[in-house]
Amino acid sequence: MHPARSAAWLIWQGPYKIDAAYLDEDELKKGSAALVTGLRTAVVAFAAALGAGIALLYTARTYRLTRRGQITDRFTKALERLDSDEVYVRIGGILALEQIVQDAPEQAATDAARVLGHFIRERTPKAAPPPNLDGPGNQPPSKPLPDEPAADIQAALTALTRTESRTHVDPREPLDLHELHLAGAQLTEADLTHADLRGATLTKANMGKAMLTRVDLRGATLTKTNLRGARLTGADLRGARLTGADLRGATLTKADLGGARLTDADLHGATLVKANMGKAMLTAANLRGATLVKTNLRGATLTRADLREATLTEAHLGEATLTKANLTGATLTKANLTGATLTKANLTGATLTKANLAETTLAEADLRGARLAEADMTRARLTEAHLGGAMLVQTHLTGATLTQADLRGATLTNANLHAADLSRAVGLTPTQAVSAHSSKYTKWPANVASSIRPATTEY
Repeated sequence: MHPARSAAWLIWQGPYKIDAAYLDEDELKKGSAALVTGLRTAVVAFAAALGAGIALLYTARTYRLTRRGQITDRFTKALERLDSDEVYVRIGGILALEQIVQDAPEQAATDAARVLGHFIRERTPKAAPPPNLDGPGNQPPSKPLPDEPAADIQAALTALTRTESRTHVDPREPLDLHELHLAGAQLTEADLTHADLRGATLTKANMGKAMLTRVDLRGATLTKTNLRGARLTGADLRGARLTGADLRGATLTKADLGGARLTDADLHGATLVKANMGKAMLTAANLRGATLVKTNLRGATLTRADLREATLTEAHLGEATLTKANLTGATLTKANLTGATLTKANLTGATLTKANLAETTLAEADLRGARLAEADMTRARLTEAHLGGAMLVQTHLTGATLTQADLRGATLTNANLHAADLSRAVGLTPTQAVSAHSSKYTKWPANVASSIRPATTEY
């Protein structure tokens, strides 16, 4: 039956069929048809609502198809522009794709982002390989590489790394920029989360306040790069070159900087909690006020590094080199400095409570006013060290060498000086010596040896 006839039949005859058991023919003949009329009205309203719903679904489907067609059309035109010889036309195509990335559905946005990524990789020169000073063929590239990206490359980088541009892009589609020459790139506040930048050159790039969470920067070159306030939580920077980089206030929590080169880098106030900096090169680096709680700096080179007021609680500095480093006012509570070299280091007012300084070299180090209570300084070498006013309460100095060390005003209460060499120590008084635990193997200056012999402990 035709739909229109079916609807008419339902409206006219439906009440008699549906409610036949409840209709009184005598009442109907008297003109009491209110029940029939009401049911007919309800059927009409239901039919109207059903029709409206079908029309709405059809309209929504039509809208989706139309929008999909519009996106396809915009996508096609943008691709045509990317192939132009004119840079301004290519930039127009990049901007068109950026709009698709930001407002199109997930698949279209991901496709647009993928196209922009390929555009960058196709037109950006490859990064020069790192110099091999020991091998042959250490020649500069035949063609000088640019100091900054071309205008269209920069536009594509900006389009892909805006925070709003990553909203609809599939998170499984990371930005791939590995081994590209991107020196001088402008990436301020860019979102490079999970980006692949292995071996990339970002010399003098501006990446201030950029989001670089879990980014892969292994072997990358970031010489004099601005990373001030950048977030590099969990980033992989193993073997990266960050000479002269600006990392002030940056967050590098749990970042891996193993073997990285940070000579002259500025890390003032940076957060490096639980970061791995094993064997990193930090010569003359500025780490003033930095937070390095539980950071691994084993075997790192920190010669002439500025660590004033830095927090290194429970940090691992075993076998690290801190020659002439400035650690004034630094906190090294429970830090592990076993076998470290701190020759001529400045530790004035530093806190090394319960720190492990066994077999550490502190020759000519300045430890005036330092707090070394309960520290382990077994066999430490403190020749000519300045310990004036230092707090050495219950400090373990078994077998330590303190020849010509300055101990004026130092507190040695209950310090363990078994087999320690204090011969020719400067400023040591009998009162100080008696307050410590010593043995017949302890070597005292001649002026106090006779005064403390009765108080010695046999081992």
